[in-house]
Amino acid sequence: MDAVGSLDLSWVQGYNGSKASYIDNDVICYICGNNVKFVAEDGAETSFNFKGQGVGPFAVHGINKAFAIAEQCLDPKIYVFVYPTFRQAGLLEGGAKLEYTNLSFSSSDYLASISGVPEKYTDSTKLCSVKVSANPITSFTFNPGNWRNICITNEKEITVWQTEQCNNKFVLLKQSVKLPPEDPNSLFEDEKDKDNAPTRASTRMTRYTIDVPKAAVAGLVGEMAERLEEIQDLTPRVVPASQAWTPSGDILIGCKGGQLIKVDGEVFKAKVLYYPPPRAQTPYSRVGSAYSLKQDSSADIQPVADDVSKMVLEGSLDCIALHRYGLYAAGQDGVLRLIDMKGEEFKVLEQCPVGVPVSSLGFSVNYRHIVLGSTQTNAYNLTFLIGYLIHFFLILDGIERLEMLLLHTCREDGEVQLWTLEKGHLVSSIFVGIQATSLAAGPLLHAVAVGTISGHVFYVDFTDVDSPRIIHGTRLYQGPVTHLTYDADGKYLFSGSDDGHVFVIDSRATKQFTPLAYTIVGGEIQSLSAAMEGETIKLAVTINTTGNKRNGTTSVVCFDISDDIMKDLKNHVRSLKGEFKDDSIKKMDLKLAIPSYGAVLADGNLYTMSQYSKKLDQIPLPEESTGKQRSTLQSLVSMNSQSKDEPLYPDAEFISHQLPGGKLQFSPHGKWLASCGTDGAVQLRALGTMDRFVSISPHDYRSGGVRFVAFSDDSQNIFTTGYDGVLTCYSWNFSSTGIGKAKSAMESARARKTRLMHLQKEEDEALKGMSLYTPPTSLSRPVSGLNEADEKERQAKEKAIEADEIYTTPTPVPPSDSTWLQVQTITAVKEEDKEYSDTKRDLRMLKQNEDLPEIEKLGRHEFDLDIEEQNKLQAEADSEVQRVRDEIEFDNLAKIYLREMIKKECWDDMKVKGRAIQAFNSILEVSNFPMKQRSERFEKLLATARKLEVEMTHKPATTTAEGDNLEDEEVDEGGKEKPSTTGSLSVNYGGDNELFISQFELHSREQKTQQIVLLEDAIFRMKNIFNKEFDDVFLKKEQEISKIKEKNKRIVKIMADLELCEDMVEPSMSILEKPERLLTVEDHEVKVEKYLTPEQRKKKEEEEKAEEERRLREKGDNARERALDMMMGGVLEIKKEDELKKDIPKPSFMLTKKEEDWSEDEQKLAKEYEKKVKDLQEEREKYHKQLETELRKLQQTIKEGMANFDDVLNQLFLKKIKIMMVIYQEELKILRIRYSLLMEEELVTQEKELARMMEHKKQMKAITAHAMMECRKNVDAFREQYDILVAEDKVMDRSFKREFNDVTALQQDQLYRLFRKKPRVPRLMTQQDSGLPNPFAERPSTARQNNQAKQALDQAIQEMDKEVNCPEGLDTSVWERFCSYRREKIENDQLMKQKALTLSEMEAFLKKRVDEDEQLKNEIDGISDTQNKLKDDRQRFNLNLEVQLLLKQGQVEVDSGSFIHDYKDSALLHRSVVEELNNNIKQLGESKIASMVESKDFRMGIIQLEWEHKKMLMNIEDFQNKMKDIQFMKVTREIQLYLNNAEQYDAKKQEEVSKLEQTILTKLKHHERKVNDKKKIIKELKKKSKHQTTENNQLETEQTELNVSVNERKHIDEVNAERRMDTGAEKRYQEIVQRRKLVDLAKAQAQEVAVLRAEVERLRMRTFPALVQVEH
Repeated sequence: MDAVGSLDLSWVQGYNGSKASYIDNDVICYICGNNVKFVAEDGAETSFNFKGQGVGPFAVHGINKAFAIAEQCLDPKIYVFVYPTFRQAGLLEGGAKLEYTNLSFSSSDYLASISGVPEKYTDSTKLCSVKVSANPITSFTFNPGNWRNICITNEKEITVWQTEQCNNKFVLLKQSVKLPPEDPNSLFEDEKDKDNAPTRASTRMTRYTIDVPKAAVAGLVGEMAERLEEIQDLTPRVVPASQAWTPSGDILIGCKGGQLIKVDGEVFKAKVLYYPPPRAQTPYSRVGSAYSLKQDSSADIQPVADDVSKMVLEGSLDCIALHRYGLYAAGQDGVLRLIDMKGEEFKVLEQCPVGVPVSSLGFSVNYRHIVLGSTQTNAYNLTFLIGYLIHFFLILDGIERLEMLLLHTCREDGEVQLWTLEKGHLVSSIFVGIQATSLAAGPLLHAVAVGTISGHVFYVDFTDVDSPRIIHGTRLYQGPVTHLTYDADGKYLFSGSDDGHVFVIDSRATKQFTPLAYTIVGGEIQSLSAAMEGETIKLAVTINTTGNKRNGTTSVVCFDISDDIMKDLKNHVRSLKGEFKDDSIKKMDLKLAIPSYGAVLADGNLYTMSQYSKKLDQIPLPEESTGKQRSTLQSLVSMNSQSKDEPLYPDAEFISHQLPGGKLQFSPHGKWLASCGTDGAVQLRALGTMDRFVSISPHDYRSGGVRFVAFSDDSQNIFTTGYDGVLTCYSWNFSSTGIGKAKSAMESARARKTRLMHLQKEEDEALKGMSLYTPPTSLSRPVSGLNEADEKERQAKEKAIEADEIYTTPTPVPPSDSTWLQVQTITAVKEEDKEYSDTKRDLRMLKQNEDLPEIEKLGRHEFDLDIEEQNKLQAEADSEVQRVRDEIEFDNLAKIYLREMIKKECWDDMKVKGRAIQAFNSILEVSNFPMKQRSERFEKLLATARKLEVEMTHKPATTTAEGDNLEDEEVDEGGKEKPSTTGSLSVNYGGDNELFISQFELHSREQKTQQIVLLEDAIFRMKNIFNKEFDDVFLKKEQEISKIKEKNKRIVKIMADLELCEDMVEPSMSILEKPERLLTVEDHEVKVEKYLTPEQRKKKEEEEKAEEERRLREKGDNARERALDMMMGGVLEIKKEDELKKDIPKPSFMLTKKEEDWSEDEQKLAKEYEKKVKDLQEEREKYHKQLETELRKLQQTIKEGMANFDDVLNQLFLKKIKIMMVIYQEELKILRIRYSLLMEEELVTQEKELARMMEHKKQMKAITAHAMMECRKNVDAFREQYDILVAEDKVMDRSFKREFNDVTALQQDQLYRLFRKKPRVPRLMTQQDSGLPNPFAERPSTARQNNQAKQALDQAIQEMDKEVNCPEGLDTSVWERFCSYRREKIENDQLMKQKALTLSEMEAFLKKRVDEDEQLKNEIDGISDTQNKLKDDRQRFNLNLEVQLLLKQGQVEVDSGSFIHDYKDSALLHRSVVEELNNNIKQLGESKIASMVESKDFRMGIIQLEWEHKKMLMNIEDFQNKMKDIQFMKVTREIQLYLNNAEQYDAKKQEEVSKLEQTILTKLKHHERKVNDKKKIIKELKKKSKHQTTENNQLETEQTELNVSVNERKHIDEVNAERRMDTGAEKRYQEIVQRRKLVDLAKAQAQEVAVLRAEVERLRMRTFPALVQVEH
């Protein structure tokens, strides 16, 4: 086939949503399969076929009009091409070992790639490379304003790489940016608190804490230690999706969650500019999902809802680009937004609905056009890209009326498209309304058949290519139509699906596309091929009977279709359903020896692609089947069974595709075979030379390879579609040999066209006459629930049942969405109803049989005419029962396994089972210690510890300063430490061990490990001791319960004799005391009826029957019991209580005679009877009292026993509390020791990490020092070159006069002035016009700037070199020599400027390297200091032991904190130190008190003498005053009267007294009179008061009414208050608020003063001496 010629790409169509970019102001380009597609806005299209090994990343340089493509292979290359000539501008090699992932151009001449960044593509030079993150890259761009900055984002981080240059050496420096949290409510302070949270080392109760890093705590060293903070960061953070640079060097990042963040280009910190609203608050909108699968034009786009227009939701910033007007953003919601970036507030200026999710966004070079790409439809712009294309299947020949060839394709969403064959332009399209699965077109009529996922086959009329229409539709399958193919003449259409049905359809429009018949092939159809053999159409259907499509084709079914069969169809089908008879179509069911893919028929051979060898097999088909032909039922039954027929083996194999899978297709003239595979290649062969082929690779194997391949009608073009959504067209470039074969193919097409021309015209006329087909409404989803017909049928059944009549099933009617086979089945049922109507009438005898007598009634089984159906239903029921039973058994097995695992873990493996003892009279409950058997490893460790020789000393040795002060008081008589220093009371409860190491000697790791083993052994022994006591108490309870049960038997007997009904104490073991009862299920615990198998049920019935017989035998004549009743009254022993129960029989005469008729003897007998009755009664009362006494005694004994047991249990409970306390003490010691071991491991880990960091920093230091030295050498060398250049420039200046000494002095001065004159170069103005849309002011690349500057300089020099500027009289040769010398000077100046800039960059580069070296030196010094500190910490940690002490409360003199004591600033002292200090304090206190008492007594004597002296002085003063009074006293007449006559004086006094008494009596009378007057006045006042109260009540009523009026007016005034300005109220309010604040401040200050006073009092009290005697 390679002799025919080669295939060249004609055109390509397709777009998968990859990045689309502008390469010119009006041309966009994008990747299209293995090609690059260029589309201009005027519709012109160009395709560039990339010849490399696969198409990898793609980048476009719009300024330089270049694009780069990376190969997708090992050791890939990057090709740079120039548009539109497609000239290769560069080839970049050695950048990566594996494939590239991203490419990006800078605004200048640099190209960056992930796997080697960056490179200068113009001269194919690799500048530098660096390792980046392994996470998938989401965006990757250069800074348009500075190519030295590159931003790379992935889902985890944002990284900015800065490029530094030192002449020809480039270095990339990393700047990481921390992502902000996804939730706006997350606070950074929380993260700081986490970082500052105390480590476990800071919780040690000592002042010498060790700060251990988190990485050392986690045991991490190396890279994991550096990433610990990132690993521990569980805060959901934003996910970057896109980026855009700003002119100031900041970076805008769009995130998948809808957040917009801004990264500062100087400090590299991210700031969130916008957070989207939470989902719960987002208004309902269908913007993101309301787009349909078909978008005809932009006119179909609906406007966005107003409530969403100003919101940026999740997925709205997947693509962003900066414009001068703002930030353009688009994403999954299908809306293009313009966001204002100038103001502080986030604001959406404009929005434009696109209608589909946007996957790429880009501007043209002049920023006047924008291109949007989508994975689901076309790019949105003036120019539309081709949408996502799938399921291109077959082509159609040319239509004469248009005089051009056309191509039909179908998209997966159901859009049928028509393309021009020459240029690949879309002519028209039509949407069938549902997802399409297959497509076929025949040569007989201008229509195509489209198979859909719903099982419909639609026919689309293309007689009018501009207005296609759907003219017919038929539903053939319940599932999708997977295969459609025409015969060579297009008369019949064959269809296939996964259900194994192959339909034959009359494809002519004159026959209304009627389905004719079908056959069943018994498997999933993999391919369907038809070939003409004379007048017969031979079909080969390959199927898969394994149920797994990956296994390929395992069988092939061949059958023949001819016009003779179709003319007499009724005789060749089984029934009215239309199923072919196998004999009529010569159906053969064949097995393939080798599973394969694809199949075509030609010349009696079957061509397939082998699954294993990946070769093309040629399999000859037999004329008759190798085995018996199977019926349809047999083929269905044996679908999954292994056939016994002999399989078919290939007789020839040819080299084919490299990967398994693919399809085969014959050319229309039947001479060429095309194969396509998942390796992306298409191979064409001629049937005569199958081993030679022509191969093309239109698609990439990574995307799935080639999906379909097809030929044009004249075989001059090859069409392919792939899983990448690309349609390609290849044309033959025939060689001289191939021209003849091409003519043969065209002659064959022309002959077929001539032969079918008449029929084609008839069919086209019929097509034009067919009306438009309307698809059913329920095309895509079935109708759920009962329809109207089902409801009517149900009601009819209910009425028939109520009327006790026979219900007759109505004639079935096919539903609206039924398949053709269902319609045929219903038609067949109707015919059968007519044929078997008499038989159905006889079945109504069943109703009559029900009314007949029992003897005449027939059995039900006699009416079961369909025995097979009955057996089938019974088998289904049995299988369902078995399935449910198996499920229950498996469920039970799972539960049993779980039970056994729990029982083994919690019961069987326990050496001591856990149980509890409960008290009789209280809720007290004591449990034992459940214990497992100790492991062999622990036993070995314990044995090793016991074998160690430990030197026991009477005085424990210590290494601390506190240990040296231990006295003999801390050691008991046996030389052991007391509990105060051992830290526990285990010695009192059986936990002592001579091998224990003192807490003050635990320094080595081995000692600590040994101590842990010994402590665990002590805990084990203490638990064992308690468990033994527990078992003793448990045994006591069992004995006590047995005693109570014995006593209860006697109590029951006594209560029965006394006929009492009292509650008895009946104790029993609870489930906690007998937990083994949990493992046994009693019958009374099962609440459901027990299921018995037939065997168990039969055995149970036999046991019940035997028990019943035994009971009946016992109820029979029993001689033993009868003899016992006759001889001894039924008892063997006579008891007293039984005798007392018997009454004394009355004499017979007392019953028959009256008392008057008794004789003397009878009277005596009566008296004796009465005496006996009285004695019996007394005896009964006496026995009754004895029983009551015994009853009370037994009850009291039971209570006392229970109380005694409760006391024992209480003691056991108290002991357990103490043992648990001791166990907790030992476990606390174990935890402390383990903590110290863990701290040692952490310190070792930190030491390793510091050593690693030191080594790493030293290596970096060496590298930096070497780089610094090299850089310094380069700078020095370059500075030397620059100095030489400057010196040469100065030499040229000084030697000017010597060079031009042949001219006059005047001319020489003129030339020198011209020599010193600088050329006027026009300044390159950066366009700052605000009207330009480019935010970077159309900044050209660096290379273009340099070229423009050089051109401008050349023009200026040329202007200066013109003869117009030549001085007068100067020779032309001298002027030319001068111009050459001046040009050399100017070029030297330009070179000096470039060298100066380069030198400044190199010096800056050197300074940074020096700073880095200094920084590394400081870091190494810091690490060294940390290592030294760590060594000191380790030594102090090993020596400064943490011990556990057991002290009394009075021995702890540390203030307790809010929760526990803080011992960080405390010291451990020996008790003797404190006691000695207390004794000294006591002695000093007593001596001070004695001196104070002595001083007090002496002072009291002095005070007493002073008081007596003062008293005497006062007496003297008193006597002197009396003497003066006597001396100066005046003698009145009264005194003289008294002195002269005392008796007269007394009489006179008596007279005065009497007068005074009379005056008093008179006063009393007047007082009584006034009191009476006052009482009258009070009475009148009370009357007035009552009257006044009445008036007040009336006034209060009036006041209430007035208050109502006042409130109404106040309300009115408040309503109108808003209209007035009340400044006074506001002022008063401010005064009240201020006063309130002052009051609160005063209260707070008062509280603070009170607290301070209390603190002063407490401090003052602490200064008093402590005289309390401490008890030890």
